[in-house]
Amino acid sequence: MHFQPPIGQIGAEIIFRSTIIAFSKAFWDVELLNENALPPGPCFIYGNHSNNYDPFILNAFSELGGSTAGVMTMEYLQKGPLASLFRASGIVGTQKRVPEPHLIRQIWKMAEEGRRIVIFPEGGRRWDGRPAPWIESTAKLFMKLGIPVYPIRIHGSYAGWPRWATFPRPAHIKLEVCPPLDFSDRPSLAQGLKRLKKPISQDENQVPEHIKPGWAFRPIAGITKLLYRDPWTGEFNGFIESGSTILRQSSSERSWSMLPDSTLKDQTTGEILFTGDLYNEIRNLPLDRTSEAPILKNESRVTIINSDGLTTSYFEGEVSLWSNRISFSEGQPLSLDKIRYTGLEKSNKIWILTSEFSYHLVFTGHGSVLAWQDVLNKLLPDLNC
Repeated sequence: MHFQPPIGQIGAEIIFRSTIIAFSKAFWDVELLNENALPPGPCFIYGNHSNNYDPFILNAFSELGGSTAGVMTMEYLQKGPLASLFRASGIVGTQKRVPEPHLIRQIWKMAEEGRRIVIFPEGGRRWDGRPAPWIESTAKLFMKLGIPVYPIRIHGSYAGWPRWATFPRPAHIKLEVCPPLDFSDRPSLAQGLKRLKKPISQDENQVPEHIKPGWAFRPIAGITKLLYRDPWTGEFNGFIESGSTILRQSSSERSWSMLPDSTLKDQTTGEILFTGDLYNEIRNLPLDRTSEAPILKNESRVTIINSDGLTTSYFEGEVSLWSNRISFSEGQPLSLDKIRYTGLEKSNKIWILTSEFSYHLVFTGHGSVLAWQDVLNKLLPDLNC
């Protein structure tokens, strides 16, 4: 059955094409490498995802009325004119790793309507340009719904705008549509995941010269959200952003300059470092759980919402993460053993879900929500499982 796109979808498409998609094509010189390979609907489309504009870039070559539907983190769908446009274009919201059975019904309806459905199965943008753990329920959906599954490699996604970066870089983004994957042999989940991951497993820190940006505006801005700890000393907040390009080590005179492609050049030796390598070292550092001081503390806007969706508390102040609790400038502390799920939104918000409440922390000053997520994952090995 052929479904005629509703007027609201067409209107939203026209607005996106004349604004965000037009900007993306011009700023990043977007090119489709295999011009005739853009998949028709109904189908799934997935790919590597580091740049906030990747969903729009994927639509840069779709025909009017044929834009993608899909799943997006709830942060963009809660309120405002942009949220209305997303909903009109066929986007539904998710809390990422929280079980949401109703999403399956909504996605099934998209397929019945012949839509191309975009889902980024790592649950959000990559922080370091390298593959992240998959949401296994997404892999199961890809394998069992019975429609074609197309991987798309977005060459230059991380080089164009890393998640931690305040400002984009004018990289040259290229889309490569890969052949559809076949699951007719009924593979196990482990086999299916291996098959799904392979096409988008590239390390986005390393890009060819024709992809790299030739310049960047204040490229250093935001890097301490990723490099929240000094990998040599283990000190949290061990780096200082200086000027538009310089990263300094707070414990010494050592410093690096950031190049337009987000690599770091040692100002003494000339050695080139990948941010992904440094973050990997940081993530593998041990935690000191014996200290009488909190592991992390930050200024934040805190919103606490009960299971009925009602805000029970809102305040601004200091939040501190200890080895067994989270304490707030107001109200009672939250014991870590009550936490069931967590998630990151944008680059300054973490939400924390218990059986009774949802805590939303928006950092208002310096600090890294990624640091909080990584530390919580170490303290709570079964988190989000």
